[in-house]
Amino acid sequence: MSPAPGPRARLVTSAPARGRRRALDGGRLGRTRSARLDVPAAAKARAFTSGFSAGLPELHLLRLITLSTSGGRVLSENTYWRHRSPEAMRALGGLPDARLTVTALGRARKGDREEVRARVGNRGRAVAAMTRLSLREARGGDRVLPTLYSDNYLWLLPGESRTVAPSWPRTAAHAGLTVRAEPFNGSPVSAGA
Repeated sequence: MSPAPGPRARLVTSAPARGRRRALDGGRLGRTRSARLDVPAAAKARAFTSGFSAGLPELHLLRLITLSTSGGRVLSENTYWRHRSPEAMRALGGLPDARLTVTALGRARKGDREEVRARVGNRGRAVAAMTRLSLREARGGDRVLPTLYSDNYLWLLPGESRTVAPSWPRTAAHAGLTVRAEPFNGSPVSAGA
């Protein structure tokens, strides 16, 4: 018996891709690189490189590629940190505290899963580094397991926000839930879901 066909992958045509280098305070480092790509289904495409030039800080962020549809919908966004030496990573310990917000946007059933959507925002002046999300019981604070996350360990620039969607099996009943966001450089915040 043949397996059931999955979703059909499609060619992405003339998709804009951008790369930006950022300081740990979120400020831009140099110019934005951009290209337009045609990406065959289930393939990769080379857009541009971002060298580690002498004028860059020892540790900085690289929002490597933001790939969008021609209509502007983001398909892929990845943030990495680059460093010249392991010692340069110590700069993460000196980041100012991030100031996060979490807003629950609602719950929905998605097939055999229950999902809550939440917006996590950075209202501070520093990058919110490696912001870890967790779905928790409102009473007692225990983690809801197993939980799948649409995104996690976020790097949020000042003023930036992202919508995330944690989900869990519908067979596991949970009355009161909270979405918790905890940046590496700050205190955790939660919102009832």
